[in-house]
Amino acid sequence: MRIVVDEKKVKRQALIGRITLFGSLAILVGGLLLTLFGQQLGIFNLNNLGLFYLIYTIILVVGFGVSRIGMYYGNRYLSAGRPELILRDNLKGLDRKYALMIFKLPVDYVLIEPGGVTVLIVKGQQGKIAFKEGKWKSRQGVLSYWLGRDEPLGNPTEEANLAMGKLTAIFKEKIPNLRITLRAVIIFSNPKAVLEIEPSPIPVLRSDELKDYLRGQGKLDDLPKSIQRQVRAALDAPELPSGEHPQ
Repeated sequence: MRIVVDEKKVKRQALIGRITLFGSLAILVGGLLLTLFGQQLGIFNLNNLGLFYLIYTIILVVGFGVSRIGMYYGNRYLSAGRPELILRDNLKGLDRKYALMIFKLPVDYVLIEPGGVTVLIVKGQQGKIAFKEGKWKSRQGVLSYWLGRDEPLGNPTEEANLAMGKLTAIFKEKIPNLRITLRAVIIFSNPKAVLEIEPSPIPVLRSDELKDYLRGQGKLDDLPKSIQRQVRAALDAPELPSGEHPQ
């Protein structure tokens, strides 16, 4: 499998993650110091306690808010379990007719296959996650949201549809006369995730099930090589391996 990564974006977003994580820590430490030494330094006194509590509350909210932004970037660009590494590991062994595009398109993770194109929506949440009657739910309390590492689950189905819409726009512009199989797969990468999934319009898999799905139940019939080449050109993907001649 060929892998193409926008390394500049990875470095840029990783830097944002580090800045926001350390920035949130600095804000919270500043709030703690304000609490401990504000009165001794003459910043606050018994006559303006209302202002003190107001400012301290703002510091806490801003600090935790910035930390959530840092967690968002950290989970995607800094952690050992970030989606990029999960996909690389679990798709290892696919032949060079496959190309994994990471951050190179308007959609973060796109797998170009001999039979079409698959958008990969990767989620790293743990705990109970349910899809029932068309709605996603994650058991995550307010305290867990502010103090945990997990992001809000959101709506993976909507994310997948929006992502496919972005690629459809590219195909309509660059190869409007071709009909190409475009699909999405929702992937949960955290082994601690407990999935309760009703039949979903978009396949929902654990990350270690993805390769078997692509080779088995989800295998697409190969497109003619001439069409595969046009798809790859439209997405600025690597060319087919040498020896693959157009049909």
